[in-house]
Amino acid sequence: MAARKRILNNKIILVFIVLAALTMRLLSSSVVFANGRVSFIGCDSFYHMRRIIHTASDFPNYLTFDSYLNYPSGFELGWPPLYDRAAAFLALILGWGSPDTHTIEVAGALLPVLLGVLTLIPIYAAASAIFENKTALFSAGVLAFIPVHLVVSQAGSTDHHVAEILLSTTAYAFFILSLKHARSTDLSFADIKKAGSEKTAAKPLIYAACTGIVLALSVFTWIGSPIFIGLIGLYAFVQFTVDLKENRSSEYLVISGITAYLVTLILITPICASAVRPGFEMSAMFLSWFHVLYVASLLAAFVLFGVLSGFVYSKKLKWWYYPAAVAALVAVGTAALNIFSPEFYHSTVSGLEYISGSGAMLGMISEALPLFYDPNGSFTLAVLWRSFALCFLTAFAAFGPVIRKSIKENYAPETVFFIIWTVVVVLLAVSQRRFTYLLSINISILTGYFITIILGMSKPDRAPRTSKARRTSSKFKLGDIAVIAVIIAVVFVPTVNRSISIASNPSVIPSDWQESLMWLESSTPETSYYSNPIEKPEYGVISWWDYGNWIVYLAHRPVVANNFQAGVDDAARFFVTLDESEANAILDRRNVRYVITDMKMVKTKFSYLAQLAGEDADNFYTVQTIKTRTLQVVNDRFMNTTLTKLHVSDGATLGKLRLVYESHSTVAQNPEVKYVKIFEYVKGAKITGFAAPHENVSAAANVISNRRRTFEYYNTAVANETGWYELTVSYSTEGGPYDTRAVTPYTVQGKESGIAKEITITEEDVANGGEIRLDLV
Repeated sequence: MAARKRILNNKIILVFIVLAALTMRLLSSSVVFANGRVSFIGCDSFYHMRRIIHTASDFPNYLTFDSYLNYPSGFELGWPPLYDRAAAFLALILGWGSPDTHTIEVAGALLPVLLGVLTLIPIYAAASAIFENKTALFSAGVLAFIPVHLVVSQAGSTDHHVAEILLSTTAYAFFILSLKHARSTDLSFADIKKAGSEKTAAKPLIYAACTGIVLALSVFTWIGSPIFIGLIGLYAFVQFTVDLKENRSSEYLVISGITAYLVTLILITPICASAVRPGFEMSAMFLSWFHVLYVASLLAAFVLFGVLSGFVYSKKLKWWYYPAAVAALVAVGTAALNIFSPEFYHSTVSGLEYISGSGAMLGMISEALPLFYDPNGSFTLAVLWRSFALCFLTAFAAFGPVIRKSIKENYAPETVFFIIWTVVVVLLAVSQRRFTYLLSINISILTGYFITIILGMSKPDRAPRTSKARRTSSKFKLGDIAVIAVIIAVVFVPTVNRSISIASNPSVIPSDWQESLMWLESSTPETSYYSNPIEKPEYGVISWWDYGNWIVYLAHRPVVANNFQAGVDDAARFFVTLDESEANAILDRRNVRYVITDMKMVKTKFSYLAQLAGEDADNFYTVQTIKTRTLQVVNDRFMNTTLTKLHVSDGATLGKLRLVYESHSTVAQNPEVKYVKIFEYVKGAKITGFAAPHENVSAAANVISNRRRTFEYYNTAVANETGWYELTVSYSTEGGPYDTRAVTPYTVQGKESGIAKEITITEEDVANGGEIRLDLV
């Protein structure tokens, strides 16, 4: 009776945890679903939505190439399709088979909420298998509120990260259950062969097969899935070693591991074979033969190392012979792989480098920075606080007891697996802070165990009987209340407050960007093939890569650079160069018509642009000391970059770029600068004629923007020894197509002679590169 009541209570608590998790993840809805449209969070969400809409319109097909990226070359997409297909399938359900765009967007925005709440199931299963039900309840309760998991699972966070967490946790929960059942029955191959044996192999084999199924699903969800698969192999090496040290057989582990890997291999082989693309047959960044060979290699290694473990065990050899032999075999196998399959070897190495955060490009992506260092290289704990609040401290405090628990239990496989799982994910998070979302599961379980330990310390061993004992019991109860209060104050209050702050202020696209891209979509020539991006569109847009996905999805325009970092070299060089001819050459080569800048590119992103352009960012700043404070102040080199000339100086001295739109927010004064600006690349009207030899000639006109802000546009030239000059201007004074336009004729003036004349420029001259003669002699 008591057991039934306890189970019922646990179910009730789980229901409340699920409802709390759902509520927290829907808090962002007030922002995401505001004003009758769906605003997605982050940047990658927008490209996921592009693929989701395409898949929902042509289910189950998905985009593998997009001519709207890396314009004009296009881009081969490496993202596996399962996450986008799942969102498209949900949209088809919600839209009764024919969803409109808004329904698809709603489905895309809600899918992470569904997946995030579903993750409570495998974390409960894993924690209860490793510890017990009470710890499992606490673990699920922590996950419901932990900030970093909320970030990737709240409404509007339409990205595959939440699916990574769900699939990896589910796979590992199944594998832990397989290990636990197999070890408890001391499962062996002989047991499998015996019909009607008292020791049943069904449960561990079913759990192991489910592990393989989920691992296969992870391959079709995330290109980093080999991490999940390889972690089991790494664990197996450790478990084989400790089993030999404890003088016990590891047949149970061999059975579970081989079953899991074999099922994964069987499932992924036909799909990967059908998805292989020419030129990417062995690429780790695409579904390819790499994944098949990778799993096959792990399966073969599992068999080999299992046989080796059995040999050492049966021959009663010293346990340390095993790790020594494995190390030798791995060294030989790696060398052989490099010789006989260099493509697979290099794909594996490049994947490891990517995961570890190596490479210049990753060093310039904020989410790929090391966990404990900020962009300036200073030590910081800010990311830990933002991700876990104080739960990282409770998790750290619980990790030692988990190790002691493992030793006390003679290295029970489920506990050893959890330790290895935690260590690997910690290393991932330390190398790249973005992987803290994977660590959310381990932090939650460890915090759940910490709470169990603390509560257990405050409880008496037996119920009191005497009046004195009852008084003592009351003290214990007061102690329990005090402990619970401390736990709430230390664990849940900071965690919940942090999560509510995140959910209430989701990082949706800024309104200035949204309005600017809506203008670009409605007020500039439409480009072709947006819904079927196989052919090359008419022109492209260049901006910094952070904004590429926004531009493609909201403005329906091709981009040179986007969040896949394709085209980033040309984008960086264009904005950083001081040479107008070089900038124009990049725009011509990329067939760019519009350029978009924002104040963040000037204020906070410039050093990254400079580094990717091959420049030393320090060369654009001068160090000044003001009242004991050392400051970096921009210098003339910074002010003469294409980016600064555009965003701060409104295109002054640039003959082929003109401002056509600026957003509403003013972010600087003297001069007045708006947050987002859009420029058009034109051929420009060429003003030519004679002036005094070597004279400085300028052409200037007053311009009014779409926000009724006025500024002076000008360009200059120097006459040659004969007095001939040529200068190009980008604004027409007659017939301009935009609200931003010149409102006065150009005044062309010789600086030394003082001669000045006015001239009008037609839009046709600007668009076609017309030449207008004007002599200043």
